Amino acid sequence: MPELVGEIDLFRVGYALPTRKIDAFMVESFINYAKERGVDFIPIDISIPLADQGNFDCIIHKLYGQEWDLDLDNFSIKHANATVIDPPSAIQRLHNRISMLEPVSQLKIPQLNVPNQILIQDSESLQCFKTTNYLKFPMIAKSLLADGSPNAHDMSLVFNQEGLTKGLELEPPMVLQQFVNHGGTMFKVYIADEYVKCVERSSLPDVSKETMEKMALESNGVMSFSKISGAAITCDDGSNNKNSDEKGKRPTPEFLDEVSKGLRKALGLHLFNFDMIRDDKTDGFLVVDINYFPGYEKLPNYESVMTDFFLNIKKSQDLKKMMTKVDKVEGVLED
Repeated sequence: MPELVGEIDLFRVGYALPTRKIDAFMVESFINYAKERGVDFIPIDISIPLADQGNFDCIIHKLYGQEWDLDLDNFSIKHANATVIDPPSAIQRLHNRISMLEPVSQLKIPQLNVPNQILIQDSESLQCFKTTNYLKFPMIAKSLLADGSPNAHDMSLVFNQEGLTKGLELEPPMVLQQFVNHGGTMFKVYIADEYVKCVERSSLPDVSKETMEKMALESNGVMSFSKISGAAITCDDGSNNKNSDEKGKRPTPEFLDEVSKGLRKALGLHLFNFDMIRDDKTDGFLVVDINYFPGYEKLPNYESVMTDFFLNIKKSQDLKKMMTKVDKVEGVLED
C-alpha cells in the first residue's frame, strides 16, 4: 500500500481531455492510486480561463484550437514554474503525416527509416499521379491530417491505377505511402519521458504479387481498412508462441531506447508513441506513424507507470527551484 500523502503535499495536475479520453484514461482506480502517492488530478473547465482555476503544478491536455492554445500560453506566462504537457506547437507537428515523420530520417540511426511517401494536394494531382521506382503499387492512401477528426484514421490499400483514381473514397489532401511487407506485425512503442514500452499488434498481412492481382479484381483496385489491432504481446515476453526466428526480428531494447531518446529530443514531447514495422526485404525498421498522448491505459500497470511519470515531473520542478535558490544565494555572496 503506497504511503498516504497529506493534501498540502499533493502535486496538482489539471487535465483537459476529450470525453472518450477521460472515460478510458482517468478512471477512478488510477485517480485514487495516484492521489495516494501524491498526485492529485483536477478536471479543467475549458469555459473558464486557466488562470482563474487555481495553481496547477502541471497540465495535461489533448484539446486543439486557437483559443485553447492562447489560454495555455497565458497560463504559462503567469505560472512559469508549472509544466504544460505538451506545448501545442510541438503537438501540431504530429497532425500532419508528412511533417510527423521528418525527424525520423534526420536522426540518421542505422536500420531506421520511413516508407517512401508523397503528398497529393488536390484531385488533379491524384488523376495525374504515375508510379515510379520511388512509389509503386500496392500503396496506402491516408488522410494528410492526423488530428483526431472523423476522417483522420481513414486508410485504404490501393492495388492499381484504377483503384487510385476511381475507387478511392478518401479525398485530397492525402498521403500516398509505400506498402511494405512486414510479416503482419506492427511494433507500437509507447513513450513517457524515459519510460519505453514496446508491444506487438496484428497489422496488414503480407501481399504477394499473385494476391495483389486477385484482390485488385475482387475489390476494384482498392480496399478500405480501419486501424488493425490484435492482442498486445510484450516484445520481450518469452512466453508467447512465436518461434526463435520471429523473435530475432523484433527491435532490441537498445535500438528502441536509441530511437525513443532521439524522437523525444527531436519532437520536444513527453507523451507519444510511434508505430514501427520491419521491412522484410532489408530487415531494417520503418516508422509509419507517430501519435500524441496515446492509449497508455492499454498497457499493463499503467497506473504506476503514469504516476511515476508525474512524480518525475515534480522532481524536475523541485530541482529547478533548488538551483534557482542556489543561484540567488551565489549572486548575493558575489555582490
